[in-house]
This record gives sequence, C-alpha cells and structure tokens, in this order.
Amino acid sequence: MTEFRPLRVLFVAFSRSSLGHVTRMRTAARRFADAGHTVAVAAHEEVRHLVEHAGLDWIGVDEIGPAPAWRGMNDVASLRAFARTRLASPEYVEASLRDELRAIEDFAPDAVVSDMRNTASVAASMRGLPSFTCHNLRLFKHPMHAVLPEILVTLAQVGIAPEHRRPLGDAVLVPDLALLDPLADVPAETAALVAGLTAEIRHVGPLVPRDLLEQPVNAEREPVLNVTLGGSGAGDKDLLRIVAAASGLGVRLAVTLGVEGPGSDALAEQVRAAAGDADLDIAAFRHDAVDLMARSTAAVVHGGHSSLIEGLLCATPLVFVPASAEQRGNAARVAGLGLGAVVAEDDPVETVAETIRAALHADRAAHTGFANVLRAADGAGAMLDAVERAVALRRATGGVDAR
Repeated sequence: MTEFRPLRVLFVAFSRSSLGHVTRMRTAARRFADAGHTVAVAAHEEVRHLVEHAGLDWIGVDEIGPAPAWRGMNDVASLRAFARTRLASPEYVEASLRDELRAIEDFAPDAVVSDMRNTASVAASMRGLPSFTCHNLRLFKHPMHAVLPEILVTLAQVGIAPEHRRPLGDAVLVPDLALLDPLADVPAETAALVAGLTAEIRHVGPLVPRDLLEQPVNAEREPVLNVTLGGSGAGDKDLLRIVAAASGLGVRLAVTLGVEGPGSDALAEQVRAAAGDADLDIAAFRHDAVDLMARSTAAVVHGGHSSLIEGLLCATPLVFVPASAEQRGNAARVAGLGLGAVVAEDDPVETVAETIRAALHADRAAHTGFANVLRAADGAGAMLDAVERAVALRRATGGVDAR
C-alpha cells in the first residue's frame, strides 16, 4: 500500500465578475482539506469571507473589476481589442503574476489549481510546479476564443519564456458532464489552440459539496421561487423584470441580489417595489444557496455554470434569462433536455409569468432522474485523485515534465 503523503495545494480564483469561480475553488479546497491536505485559496479581498466561512486559509491577490460590456461583443476583433485593455493587458498580467508568485513563495505548494485566473499556471510553471485549470469548455466558444490568443501575445511581450507560456496548465479539468459541456462545441481553431497548451482535457463532473451529492433529492418542496441572477450586479434589469412577472403567482420570492455594499440597498428597494404585495425574502448573498435551491419549487437563473449545476443536482426546474453567449448555450442545452425553459429578452411580462408558472408546476420525475445520474459524477473527488496522482508521478520521475 502506498504511504499517504499530505500535499500543500494552492487554489487561485478569479472572483470579481462571477462568484462561481471562487465557489468552485472553495468547494475543491474543502474536499482536499478533508482528505488531509493543507490548502489555501488565493482570491480578492471582496470574497475573503466566502473562503474563511468554509474554514479555509485565504491569501489576498488583486483583481480586475467586473466589465459586463464583453457579454454583448460578438465580433472577434472587438473582443480581442477589449481583452488587451483588461485580462490580456500587460499591467494586469504582470500584476497577477507578481501576486501569484508571491503566494507560491509564501505558501510553498506542491501543486496549483486555478479557476479563470489565467496566469496562475504560468506562475506555477515558472516555479516548477504541476498545475491544473478549471474551465467550462463553452467559454472557449466565447469569450476565451478571443482572450486566450491575446494572453499568449502579452506573455511573450512581458518576457515570459516560451516553456512557461502555459495558461491552461498540465490539465484542464472540466467541472461538468460531456453531455452538458461537450468539447465538440468548441470551434475547431480554438480547440486546436487549447490542445496545444495542455496535456489533457478531462470532464471530472460538478464541483459541489459532498453532502449535496450524498443527500436524497427533496421530494417535498416549499412554495418558493428562487431568483438568483449572478454575482456581478450585471443582471439588475433582468432581476426587476422577473420579480415583477412573478409577483402575482402566489409563491414566496427568495431573491439573491449578488451584490453587497451601498449598491445593494438601493437595488433591494427597487426589488421591493417590483414585488408589490408578494411574500419576499431578499439577501445580498446566501451561504445556504444550495440548500435554498434544494427546497425551492423552481428557480430563475441567468444560466451561469454554478447556479445551473446546483439546479440540476437539486432536481429544481429552471427558468433561464441568459445574458451572455455562454449562458445562452447552457440554457439551450438544458432546455433541449427538457429540464428548463428560456425567457427571451423581448418576451412580454405575461409570457415570462406563464413560463415561471409552468416551471412551478413541472413534473419532477425527469428532473429527479437526471439529478441522480449527475450526482454520481463527483468532480471534487475526481480533481483530488488527479492532483494526487500528478504530484506522485512528478515525485517518482524526479520532477520531469511528461509533456
């Protein structure tokens, strides 16, 4: 029997445009810690409380602020120009590398795992460490098809040696099933670029807490509509539209704003006005978001990966209000499986209300069957196995890179 050797694993998350990335890294880090490894999560100060609430060590790194404008850009040239001012700008790339190299020096990890922090694997390579990236493949259809080439150009411009220009790490671990996020949907040119930047692309399954995977699907539901439209405040208009449409359906509205601070108070007042006399529960952020999803009759989401997966795992019928190409793709695939419905941008309020009403009265049998299959794919457990094996192989080969 192989002797257990605890690892030190650094998780790095992009956090200021979506909470999904840090939530996934927090979930993975918690699983590694429960397995006996020492972990830390590097992320922006704004999400420190999310990390520490899970009983994990937090390391501060700077991060660029949200910019919802990219969601409406479909022209590659425009997207690439926009990326050069943000995720691929020399200033951002160099600042991110400084933070990540500092975190590596201070924490001294055996491996680095990152989620949408595109320089973390570069920093790991510069220090001779194995690294893994967590990516939804649909993001390589938009916007990463434009962002990734610009990051490579910038890495060369700032003097990173060719052997370290590996923003995807040693393996891309996809936190989903191939049925929901297939490699075939990535454009051929981008797929070729991705394949040349990593040794492996593997679907590991959803990154969710173990207790969600192990508990049975709730058969009895509260008359609650869960409305959660993202963590960047980009969905305010959609949020008010949904609340107004659902206000007369006779169910409690559990609304998560996704923003904290001064802006959340003003948005909360707008939500109350839109809800009228409806029973309303408003929160800026919920640590019990998964529990709420599990006990809700239906949920309205944008179609970002985290809320989508939580809804599917909880067998909660979903109504999608997509705002980006990734969300539209997610929504279309789930709707095609008969597990959700999509609200169009120009749908009148009566149509929106009827779509939500149908979800509230949906036959749950198909949702439950899919949830039980999806729960068998333990993404955090598969990630744990992959990292442990990679470090063991590197130690056994004296640190020789298999690529």
